[in-house]
Amino acid sequence: MQNEVKLWKNTISCLETELSKATIGAFFADTELLSLEEGEAKILCPNGISADYLRNRYKTKIQDTLTTLTGKDCTVSFEVKKVTLPQDQDLGPIFKSSQNDGLVVSYNFDSFVVGFSNRLAVSVAKAVVEQPGSLHNPLFVHSGVGLGKTHLMHAVGNAIKERNPNAKVLYSPAESFGNALIKAIQNRRPTSSFRKKYRMVDVLLIDDIQFFAGHQSTQEEFFNTFNELHLANKQIVLASDRHPSEIKKLEQRLVSRFSGGMVADMQEPDLDMKIEILRRKAQEKGATLKDEVLLQVAEQITGNIRQLEGVLNQILAISASQNLDPTEELVAGVIKNTPCPQKFISTEDIVQSVCDHFGIDLEVMCSKKRSQNIVLTRQVTAYLLRNLSQMSFKDIGEVLGGRDHTTVIHGVEKIEKNLKENPLLKNQINHLRVDILGKTS
Repeated sequence: MQNEVKLWKNTISCLETELSKATIGAFFADTELLSLEEGEAKILCPNGISADYLRNRYKTKIQDTLTTLTGKDCTVSFEVKKVTLPQDQDLGPIFKSSQNDGLVVSYNFDSFVVGFSNRLAVSVAKAVVEQPGSLHNPLFVHSGVGLGKTHLMHAVGNAIKERNPNAKVLYSPAESFGNALIKAIQNRRPTSSFRKKYRMVDVLLIDDIQFFAGHQSTQEEFFNTFNELHLANKQIVLASDRHPSEIKKLEQRLVSRFSGGMVADMQEPDLDMKIEILRRKAQEKGATLKDEVLLQVAEQITGNIRQLEGVLNQILAISASQNLDPTEELVAGVIKNTPCPQKFISTEDIVQSVCDHFGIDLEVMCSKKRSQNIVLTRQVTAYLLRNLSQMSFKDIGEVLGGRDHTTVIHGVEKIEKNLKENPLLKNQINHLRVDILGKTS
């Protein structure tokens, strides 16, 4: 059983490369690798929701990861853990447990690495802990994906509870807030219990606030929730991937309130900060890496902290499964096969490279002209924007002269189909990839 525990721990570490901490915490927590016999892995889940979610969304990823770590083809099945309660046990109300605050205990200030890129946000967050509800209310933290916003929010909540164990703290993703509201309305249940959950608190932490964009009824409900808490001097902490003023389809009255307290941003970590993050994360997993290895990873992975941790998890998992020390050669192999982009790639670099390659002016490509060469240039640009920058189809349409997202989807799908049949096109796109990635190094 000890081997299964170690293998499952390594599996989750590898999955953290592709999945968010919120997903890992919500659906992989308390799961176990029950057995692995003749390539058949049985995963034990704490409840049916977790089992269904993993089966429907991540079964293939789990199978592929186990296959990589064991070197053998693996299939996966999911079972739900049976819970037997004493007959006289008081179950109490559903939300009686203190765990319903949504906080992850390990996300605290002690485990948060501070550097120039996040010093202001951390300083303000600690000030909120000292005087919740009266200083910097609301606190709005924004940054790109995977730079520590969620960790910082949990740190605030945990620190406030440590200072005042009786404080009612609630952390919730914005999507959960919206889904709970919709469910209450659809089931014709009174919204009083919903409002009690989100308004009868001393500290409310809402993550990924950009989810509210375009959801009118959710914005209306949160506007009233915000006002009630703010008038009662209850602390509100919000996080988003962009500044409040940059969230499209967010009502101006919410933008005004979100900007009315303290707005702090967090940038990508510098080299020294990345090395310290890697060192701490390795120590948390009981590993010690040479300075040369830490420097190698920090220099070559220039994405966000989540990507940095993901590469580290792969290195540790592979070295553990193969009983090898994490050498520079092993690290080089992991980095080479890292699926996430290691360099920032600008929209301008991609668009200009394609236009130069096909000899088409940018204005002509974005025009309504439909000659064969112009259409091909447009479709290749859309394909590379989608694959190298992960832009939405809608945003790509804007770049290409305000085209509809369905047109963009059609163009990308056509290139994907032609790549399988046209070696010349495949060579052209490979050449463009090298050219574009070369501009970011």
